[in-house]
Amino acid sequence: MHGPDVQEMQILLIEKGFLTGEADGAFGKETEKAVKAFQKANGLKVDGLAGSKTLDKLYGISWEKQEPAEIKRDYAQVNNYGYFSGDYSVIDETTDRRRVRKLQQALIKLEYLKGEADGEYGTVTRKAVKDFQKAVKLKTDGIPGRLTLQALEQAYQKGEKKNDIQRALEKLPGETGRMNAPDKSSIELLYWFEDIKPRLRNGNRIRVYDPASSTAWDLQVYGLGRHCNCEPLTAEDTLIMLRAFGGKYTWNQKGVYVLLPDGRWTVGAIHDVPQGTGKIQGNSFDGYLGLHFMRKWDECAEKDPLYGISNQQTIRQLWKSLTGVYVR
Repeated sequence: MHGPDVQEMQILLIEKGFLTGEADGAFGKETEKAVKAFQKANGLKVDGLAGSKTLDKLYGISWEKQEPAEIKRDYAQVNNYGYFSGDYSVIDETTDRRRVRKLQQALIKLEYLKGEADGEYGTVTRKAVKDFQKAVKLKTDGIPGRLTLQALEQAYQKGEKKNDIQRALEKLPGETGRMNAPDKSSIELLYWFEDIKPRLRNGNRIRVYDPASSTAWDLQVYGLGRHCNCEPLTAEDTLIMLRAFGGKYTWNQKGVYVLLPDGRWTVGAIHDVPQGTGKIQGNSFDGYLGLHFMRKWDECAEKDPLYGISNQQTIRQLWKSLTGVYVR
């Protein structure tokens, strides 16, 4: 299979640590191996087929973050490509110099480490690892294990240098983007196809409010399909959004309140990863992102059974937290 549904599944497999590399939309051998690893870790039939039980588990909230020990040992066999070639075992003073050098080269490229890659895991390299862990919100212990190496691999592939995000966020005043939450009574349950899309136009401005961080940022409508593609309006909006997502790009969905151009507030779900090519110059965001709104469950399950349904779950959970009602 090829297409956006496969790509959306790959994104979650990457996000959950079962697949490395890019989400290319092609269901090949590596994707099949990743599906099998996910199935094994979650007590499902290990057949490599992304059926309804596997997809329900993958897109639900009950997937196992910690694989059993045997899955961790087999992980290198499941993922045999990527910067670390699927080997995410802990690196320390006893590790082969070639692996240490590989780690150091990535840290040097991303500007967490200066000098040459000498293959020695010493005090300086450990500090660089701690700096990276702190930047990506991992446990700051200086021990490059699976989570740290996977995060480093992704940052290396994207070229996310320390200067690119962290230093810019350090200069962003703490109160920038802060706003009071909209009155709960003003937030309506609006549906994308019926209530929102017919009244939107490319170039419209939308405000997003994140209740988790009490911050808001502005987006500009980029395109209208089965969800709304948008771009941060300014470089400051990009930084506010990144700060709300923990200072890094992530496909994790965030439930948000959305102020539409006509003054109505509603609920939605958003990520912060740039895709494709954007139109706005100078907003420090190389592409566009997806802003999802409420859709009828059966329609979404038929047309977007993977990432679309996952966003619908996020939206419905936010609406339930707001009103106590879960809409099916």
